[in-house]
Amino acid sequence: MKRILMVVLMALTVMAIPAMAHGNMDHVLGTVSKIAGNVVTVEKDGVQTEVVLTATTSWETGGKPGKQSELKVGDRVVIHAMKMGGKETAHEVRYAHGGK
Repeated sequence: MKRILMVVLMALTVMAIPAMAHGNMDHVLGTVSKIAGNVVTVEKDGVQTEVVLTATTSWETGGKPGKQSELKVGDRVVIHAMKMGGKETAHEVRYAHGGK
């Protein structure tokens, strides 16, 4: 019985680790459809989400550091964001060139 309980607890712990990786952040996935100053619009399945970019937003492409200036319309993105002041605000942007 102890062995079964231990296996169940280990399995639950392993499944919980990815969920904790970004805490209570939202995941915005899709293709960049618009960039206007510090706001990027991401589209997925016809739904558009605006995300505010800040000086503290981190950037990654292909597992390496990236730059905001490299982001282009059509790039695929995964953005980890939090609602701040009623707006999605990016903590981290991972992108790959070439979308639609």
